[in-house]
Amino acid sequence: MIMSYEEFQERVMNEFIDYLPERYSDCMLELNQVPKLNELLTGISIKPKKPCKAFIAPTFYMERLYEQYEESGSFEKTMADQAIYLEESIKYIPKNILSLDFSKMKQKIVFQIVNTAENVEMIARCPHRSFEDLSVVYRAITGISKNGVSGFLITNDIASVEGLTEDELYDCAFENTKRLFPFKWERIEVMMRRLMRKWGADETEINEAFPGYTKTPEKERVYVVTNRHDFFGANALLYKDVIAEIAEKIGTDCYILPSSVHDLIVLSADNYLKENKLANIVKTTNKESVRPSERLSDSVYIFSLSDKSISRASVEEDAS
Repeated sequence: MIMSYEEFQERVMNEFIDYLPERYSDCMLELNQVPKLNELLTGISIKPKKPCKAFIAPTFYMERLYEQYEESGSFEKTMADQAIYLEESIKYIPKNILSLDFSKMKQKIVFQIVNTAENVEMIARCPHRSFEDLSVVYRAITGISKNGVSGFLITNDIASVEGLTEDELYDCAFENTKRLFPFKWERIEVMMRRLMRKWGADETEINEAFPGYTKTPEKERVYVVTNRHDFFGANALLYKDVIAEIAEKIGTDCYILPSSVHDLIVLSADNYLKENKLANIVKTTNKESVRPSERLSDSVYIFSLSDKSISRASVEEDAS
């Protein structure tokens, strides 16, 4: 019989340490509410019972752990798997993380744009600025590899200790984000053809799926914007020159659809559906196809070719 979430949490707090190596025997678990992108999670931290400056361990999350338990049906297996994962994770923590030189870290500060309404608690803890219905917060990147991107959110406490104002963070991030995560854009058909090859489709199938796509008039072409690492590519919203390159190629004002926190869709404002229908498409796609943690916004934005501005498109609430 599957335990309730409350019963599961109690057992985790009482028993998880027993699944860890002997060096954790003098440790305890601590729960904290952790604002994550678009959600608030219950973080589990491992801490020594006596203060120890040299101790560090990753935080993991009770909600995620309970999902694993529901899937496996075994408390013991869930605990054992998490203990193994914890030990593996420690290998990827930078050895010098306890003595990071923040003056050097300034070169690693980047943007992260988030949905304001969905991240109120997280935003309140961080230096930030508003951008339409979104907010700009800041992260310090500690590693970029084929395994992914690691880093930490810059909170008010960190900014205060390091004497960094929000304006300084913005200036650092504006320079670093584009350098560390160079933006790229391509036609959506090119991206889909590449994915089909990756999934094993042959060239005949690919050509049949996109007949004559090279002859599509420029105004009818749709582009995908992301970055080299496919990580928080929607930050391109903060770089008018990136969107301007596409708009100038298309030759019209453009709609910008936030398909996730990692990428944007850009298309002609003259040749495609108007704001209301596009907004419904974005909302439906977010609900049905995008993980909650990767959703950016249900809004549609518009880029003006004349003054290079980006703003939120006006959409009627009762549009269908």
